[in-house]
Amino acid sequence: MNKIGQPDRPAGAARRTLCWSCGGVVEALWLCPQCGTVQPLPPDLDSFACLDLPRRLQLDLKQLAECFHERSRRIHPDFFQTKTAREQALSLEASARLNQAYRTLRDPVERMAYLIRLETGQQEIAATAPQDLLSEVFELQEALESYRAGSAGPEREAARRQLTEEQQRFQALVAQSEKALQQLAAKWDQLADGDAGSERRQLLDAMQDRLARRTYVMNTLDDIACTLEGRDVKDRRH
Repeated sequence: MNKIGQPDRPAGAARRTLCWSCGGVVEALWLCPQCGTVQPLPPDLDSFACLDLPRRLQLDLKQLAECFHERSRRIHPDFFQTKTAREQALSLEASARLNQAYRTLRDPVERMAYLIRLETGQQEIAATAPQDLLSEVFELQEALESYRAGSAGPEREAARRQLTEEQQRFQALVAQSEKALQQLAAKWDQLADGDAGSERRQLLDAMQDRLARRTYVMNTLDDIACTLEGRDVKDRRH
Protein backbone atom coordinates (compact mmCIF):
# COMPACT_ATOMS: atom_id res chain seq x y z
CA MET A 1 0.00 0.00 0.00
CA ASN A 2 1.42 3.39 -0.94
CA LYS A 3 1.90 5.95 1.78
CA ILE A 4 -0.45 8.89 1.85
CA GLY A 5 1.20 11.92 0.32
CA GLN A 6 3.53 9.98 -1.98
CA PRO A 7 2.91 9.71 -5.73
CA ASP A 8 1.32 6.49 -6.88
CA ARG A 9 3.38 3.74 -8.37
CA PRO A 10 2.49 3.81 -12.08
CA ALA A 11 -0.29 1.39 -12.92
CA GLY A 12 1.04 -1.73 -14.55
CA ALA A 13 4.63 -0.82 -13.65
CA ALA A 14 7.12 -3.53 -14.55
CA ARG A 15 7.51 -6.42 -12.11
CA ARG A 16 10.52 -8.43 -13.19
CA THR A 17 9.92 -12.13 -12.59
CA LEU A 18 10.74 -15.41 -14.27
CA CYS A 19 8.18 -17.47 -16.13
CA TRP A 20 7.29 -20.61 -14.19
CA SER A 21 7.07 -22.56 -17.47
CA CYS A 22 10.03 -21.53 -19.67
CA GLY A 23 12.14 -19.48 -17.26
CA GLY A 24 12.04 -16.40 -19.45
CA VAL A 25 11.92 -12.87 -18.07
CA VAL A 26 8.41 -11.53 -17.49
CA GLU A 27 7.97 -7.80 -16.93
CA ALA A 28 4.19 -7.50 -17.37
CA LEU A 29 1.01 -9.08 -16.08
CA TRP A 30 -0.91 -12.06 -17.40
CA LEU A 31 1.22 -13.82 -20.04
CA CYS A 32 4.86 -14.75 -20.61
CA PRO A 33 6.07 -12.88 -23.74
CA GLN A 34 8.25 -15.84 -24.73
CA CYS A 35 5.96 -18.86 -24.40
CA GLY A 36 2.53 -17.26 -23.86
CA THR A 37 1.91 -19.13 -20.60
CA VAL A 38 -0.47 -17.57 -18.06
CA GLN A 39 1.48 -16.18 -15.10
CA PRO A 40 0.54 -16.01 -11.40
CA LEU A 41 -0.72 -12.61 -10.32
CA PRO A 42 1.23 -10.65 -7.69
CA PRO A 43 -0.46 -11.00 -4.28
CA ASP A 44 -0.45 -7.22 -3.77
CA LEU A 45 -2.04 -6.40 -7.13
CA ASP A 46 -4.84 -3.87 -6.68
CA SER A 47 -7.83 -3.35 -8.95
CA PHE A 48 -6.43 -0.18 -10.51
CA ALA A 49 -3.13 -1.81 -11.48
CA CYS A 50 -5.05 -4.89 -12.61
CA LEU A 51 -6.56 -2.74 -15.36
CA ASP A 52 -3.40 -0.68 -15.87
CA LEU A 53 -5.05 2.46 -14.49
CA PRO A 54 -3.81 5.05 -11.98
CA ARG A 55 -5.51 5.46 -8.61
CA ARG A 56 -7.98 8.05 -9.81
CA LEU A 57 -11.66 8.51 -9.02
CA GLN A 58 -12.80 10.13 -12.25
CA LEU A 59 -12.35 7.31 -14.75
CA ASP A 60 -13.45 7.20 -18.37
CA LEU A 61 -15.94 4.33 -18.33
CA LYS A 62 -15.39 3.64 -22.03
CA GLN A 63 -11.64 3.36 -21.48
CA LEU A 64 -12.26 1.19 -18.43
CA ALA A 65 -14.44 -1.19 -20.44
CA GLU A 66 -11.88 -1.34 -23.24
CA CYS A 67 -9.10 -2.18 -20.78
CA PHE A 68 -11.24 -4.90 -19.26
CA HIS A 69 -12.29 -6.51 -22.56
CA GLU A 70 -8.76 -6.40 -24.00
CA ARG A 71 -7.36 -8.27 -21.00
CA SER A 72 -10.32 -10.61 -20.76
CA ARG A 73 -9.77 -11.78 -24.33
CA ARG A 74 -6.17 -12.65 -23.52
CA ILE A 75 -6.68 -14.73 -20.39
CA HIS A 76 -10.24 -16.08 -20.66
CA PRO A 77 -10.40 -19.74 -19.46
CA ASP A 78 -12.05 -20.83 -22.72
CA PHE A 79 -8.74 -20.29 -24.49
CA PHE A 80 -6.83 -22.58 -22.13
CA GLN A 81 -9.01 -25.68 -22.00
CA THR A 82 -6.32 -27.78 -23.71
CA LYS A 83 -3.46 -26.46 -21.58
CA THR A 84 -1.96 -27.94 -18.42
CA ALA A 85 -4.01 -28.13 -15.23
CA ARG A 86 -1.86 -25.42 -13.65
CA GLU A 87 -2.31 -23.04 -16.55
CA GLN A 88 -6.08 -23.65 -16.54
CA ALA A 89 -6.17 -22.86 -12.83
CA LEU A 90 -4.09 -19.69 -13.33
CA SER A 91 -6.40 -18.60 -16.14
CA LEU A 92 -9.46 -19.07 -13.92
CA GLU A 93 -7.81 -17.11 -11.12
CA ALA A 94 -6.73 -14.29 -13.44
CA SER A 95 -10.16 -14.05 -15.06
CA ALA A 96 -11.91 -13.94 -11.69
CA ARG A 97 -9.52 -11.25 -10.44
CA LEU A 98 -10.03 -9.19 -13.59
CA ASN A 99 -13.83 -9.44 -13.33
CA GLN A 100 -13.70 -8.38 -9.69
CA ALA A 101 -11.53 -5.38 -10.52
CA TYR A 102 -13.90 -4.29 -13.27
CA ARG A 103 -16.99 -4.60 -11.07
CA THR A 104 -15.29 -2.55 -8.37
CA LEU A 105 -14.06 0.28 -10.56
CA ARG A 106 -17.05 0.75 -12.85
CA ASP A 107 -19.23 1.95 -9.96
CA PRO A 108 -18.11 5.41 -8.73
CA VAL A 109 -19.23 4.87 -5.13
CA GLU A 110 -17.63 1.45 -4.81
CA ARG A 111 -14.53 2.83 -6.54
CA MET A 112 -14.19 5.55 -3.91
CA ALA A 113 -14.77 3.13 -1.04
CA TYR A 114 -12.16 0.79 -2.52
CA LEU A 115 -9.59 3.57 -2.91
CA ILE A 116 -10.13 4.59 0.72
CA ARG A 117 -9.51 0.99 1.80
CA LEU A 118 -6.32 0.90 -0.28
CA GLU A 119 -5.00 4.17 1.09
CA THR A 120 -5.93 3.68 4.74
CA GLY A 121 -6.03 -0.07 5.25
CA GLN A 122 -9.56 0.22 6.63
CA GLN A 123 -11.70 -2.76 5.66
CA GLU A 124 -15.20 -1.31 5.89
CA ILE A 125 -16.96 2.05 5.93
CA ALA A 126 -19.87 1.72 8.33
CA ALA A 127 -23.09 3.66 7.92
CA THR A 128 -23.22 6.61 10.31
CA ALA A 129 -26.28 8.60 11.30
CA PRO A 130 -25.66 12.27 10.34
CA GLN A 131 -25.83 14.50 13.41
CA ASP A 132 -27.88 17.12 11.55
CA LEU A 133 -30.58 14.53 10.77
CA LEU A 134 -30.98 12.89 14.17
CA SER A 135 -34.26 14.62 15.06
CA GLU A 136 -35.74 13.89 11.62
CA VAL A 137 -34.61 10.26 11.81
CA PHE A 138 -36.23 9.88 15.23
CA GLU A 139 -39.55 11.17 13.90
CA LEU A 140 -39.20 8.93 10.85
CA GLN A 141 -38.68 5.86 13.01
CA GLU A 142 -41.87 6.68 14.90
CA ALA A 143 -43.76 6.99 11.61
CA LEU A 144 -42.36 3.66 10.41
CA GLU A 145 -43.41 1.91 13.60
CA SER A 146 -46.86 3.53 13.47
CA TYR A 147 -47.40 2.43 9.89
CA ARG A 148 -46.23 -1.14 10.55
CA ALA A 149 -48.41 -1.52 13.63
CA GLY A 150 -51.53 0.19 12.33
CA SER A 151 -54.44 -1.17 10.39
CA ALA A 152 -56.32 0.43 7.52
CA GLY A 153 -57.73 3.79 8.56
CA PRO A 154 -57.03 7.54 8.84
CA GLU A 155 -53.99 7.14 11.13
CA ARG A 156 -52.29 4.65 8.84
CA GLU A 157 -53.03 6.78 5.81
CA ALA A 158 -51.53 9.80 7.58
CA ALA A 159 -48.44 7.75 8.36
CA ARG A 160 -48.22 6.71 4.69
CA ARG A 161 -48.32 10.35 3.58
CA GLN A 162 -45.60 11.23 6.07
CA LEU A 163 -43.43 8.34 4.90
CA THR A 164 -43.91 9.33 1.27
CA GLU A 165 -42.83 12.89 2.07
CA GLU A 166 -39.78 11.61 3.98
CA GLN A 167 -38.95 9.31 1.08
CA GLN A 168 -38.79 12.31 -1.25
CA ARG A 169 -36.71 14.22 1.28
CA PHE A 170 -34.16 11.44 1.63
CA GLN A 171 -34.00 10.99 -2.14
CA ALA A 172 -32.98 14.64 -2.34
CA LEU A 173 -30.30 13.96 0.29
CA VAL A 174 -28.92 11.15 -1.87
CA ALA A 175 -28.68 13.56 -4.81
CA GLN A 176 -26.81 16.03 -2.60
CA SER A 177 -24.42 13.28 -1.52
CA GLU A 178 -23.76 12.26 -5.12
CA LYS A 179 -22.84 15.84 -6.00
CA ALA A 180 -20.58 16.16 -2.96
CA LEU A 181 -18.84 12.87 -3.81
CA GLN A 182 -18.17 14.07 -7.35
CA GLN A 183 -16.59 17.24 -6.01
CA LEU A 184 -14.40 15.28 -3.60
CA ALA A 185 -13.36 12.92 -6.39
CA ALA A 186 -12.26 15.85 -8.53
CA LYS A 187 -10.20 17.27 -5.65
CA TRP A 188 -8.58 13.89 -5.04
CA ASP A 189 -7.50 13.55 -8.66
CA GLN A 190 -5.99 17.03 -8.58
CA LEU A 191 -3.86 16.10 -5.56
CA ALA A 192 -3.09 12.49 -6.46
CA ASP A 193 0.26 13.20 -8.11
CA GLY A 194 1.46 15.87 -5.71
CA ASP A 195 3.29 15.81 -2.42
CA ALA A 196 0.30 16.95 -0.35
CA GLY A 197 0.04 14.36 2.39
CA SER A 198 -2.03 16.37 4.84
CA GLU A 199 -4.50 17.45 2.17
CA ARG A 200 -4.83 13.88 0.90
CA ARG A 201 -5.48 12.69 4.45
CA GLN A 202 -8.16 15.33 4.92
CA LEU A 203 -9.77 14.37 1.63
CA LEU A 204 -9.79 10.69 2.57
CA ASP A 205 -11.50 11.57 5.85
CA ALA A 206 -14.05 13.76 4.04
CA MET A 207 -14.79 11.04 1.48
CA GLN A 208 -15.17 8.46 4.22
CA ASP A 209 -17.58 10.67 6.18
CA ARG A 210 -19.63 11.41 3.07
CA LEU A 211 -19.81 7.72 2.10
CA ALA A 212 -20.89 6.78 5.62
CA ARG A 213 -23.62 9.42 5.46
CA ARG A 214 -24.76 8.25 2.03
CA THR A 215 -24.94 4.62 3.17
CA TYR A 216 -27.08 5.59 6.15
CA VAL A 217 -29.43 7.64 3.96
CA MET A 218 -29.69 4.81 1.41
CA ASN A 219 -30.47 2.31 4.17
CA THR A 220 -33.16 4.62 5.49
CA LEU A 221 -34.67 4.92 2.04
CA ASP A 222 -34.72 1.14 1.78
CA ASP A 223 -36.46 0.91 5.16
CA ILE A 224 -39.16 3.29 3.96
CA ALA A 225 -39.61 1.40 0.67
CA CYS A 226 -39.78 -1.98 2.43
CA THR A 227 -42.37 -0.66 4.88
CA LEU A 228 -44.59 0.92 2.24
CA GLU A 229 -44.36 -2.17 0.03
CA GLY A 230 -44.96 -4.60 2.88
CA ARG A 231 -41.53 -6.24 2.57
CA ASP A 232 -39.24 -7.31 5.38
CA VAL A 233 -36.40 -4.84 6.04
CA LYS A 234 -34.02 -7.79 5.57
CA ASP A 235 -34.82 -7.42 1.87
CA ARG A 236 -33.24 -3.99 1.73
CA ARG A 237 -30.99 -3.47 -1.28
CA HIS A 238 -28.10 -1.69 0.45
